[in-house]
Amino acid sequence: MRNRSVAFIAYAGAPSASFAYPCAFSLFAEYMLRPSSASPSPSPRFRLIGEAPSMRALREQILRIADSEAAVAIVGESGSGKELAARDLHAHSRRHSHPFIAVNCGAIPEALMESEFFGHRRGAFTGAHEERSGFFQAAHGGTLFLDEVAELPPSMQVKLLRALQERSVRKLGGQREEAVDVRIVSATNRDLSDAVRRGEFRQDLYYRLQVIELRLPTLRDRRQDIPLLCAAILNRLAGDHQPKLSAAAMARLCAHDFPGNVRELENILERALALVPDQMIEEEDLQFEPALRLNAVHSSAVLPVHADVALPLSLPAHLCVVERALLRRALRQARFQRAQAAQLLGISLRQLRYRMQRLAIHEYD
Repeated sequence: MRNRSVAFIAYAGAPSASFAYPCAFSLFAEYMLRPSSASPSPSPRFRLIGEAPSMRALREQILRIADSEAAVAIVGESGSGKELAARDLHAHSRRHSHPFIAVNCGAIPEALMESEFFGHRRGAFTGAHEERSGFFQAAHGGTLFLDEVAELPPSMQVKLLRALQERSVRKLGGQREEAVDVRIVSATNRDLSDAVRRGEFRQDLYYRLQVIELRLPTLRDRRQDIPLLCAAILNRLAGDHQPKLSAAAMARLCAHDFPGNVRELENILERALALVPDQMIEEEDLQFEPALRLNAVHSSAVLPVHADVALPLSLPAHLCVVERALLRRALRQARFQRAQAAQLLGISLRQLRYRMQRLAIHEYD
């Protein structure tokens, strides 16, 4: 303020002050009344779409906890938008200008987990030709999103717990620990407390991750959002040339239970968009059979054995044939998303990978 005043007085006291004074005063007043900092940028838009009361409450909860440093556990069924919720949480936090690193814990081989999470030094193992940072270092200052956290093996749960407690990690093959500043957001479609009771998940890690719980509603619990979601999905898939849904098609969608939630709705609309001959999607253009067949996998847990059917020569070989057919069927229905296929079969992702390896099943065979 002192420098500004001196500059003004010196200018006003100049020989040409009688001419320059009004202009100088105007400029000075404009400068002094100008806000000292730019107005805050508008809040980012939410990726989670919906106007149902449960979605409004969810977005309000995200805004309340966004700037907290506490770990957040996002709970919801498959396809309900857990990663979108994590990204919204990051975008509205003070960490938004730093990285958001998403990790699917069920997709990383157990032998590589420590290296992927914490990095490794050169020569730490065969093939480690150069030093490499892990997920924790990549997310420094930002958010580390651990999807399918229930699939972490016990050995990795111990190492993750230490990293969260010490807020530091040690690269594989390294001697010193590196401080890391990350906010942990985890997600699962399984009941972690039940996994703790069964001894599949560490209780101390459970309490570290489950400080704040963010529970996502299912699509069948917010059916009023289906028209809004359909418009957003069709706009993203088709842009300006998006077709319209007939009243009968919309009514059919609103009546469906959507066990796969928003992801299933997106698959149905994408399939209809590829097959529809004109600019109107009718009810008959919506194909629900894949979802119904997926439900049939659960309902056929006990298969009838007819007396007139010959017994197999080898029961183990026959069971392998049946198991292989069911696994391939679930993979096709889940569009080769292993985590979703495992959920449809009622097994863990690790069990699915083991069975695929044992039966020599390749995703696109």
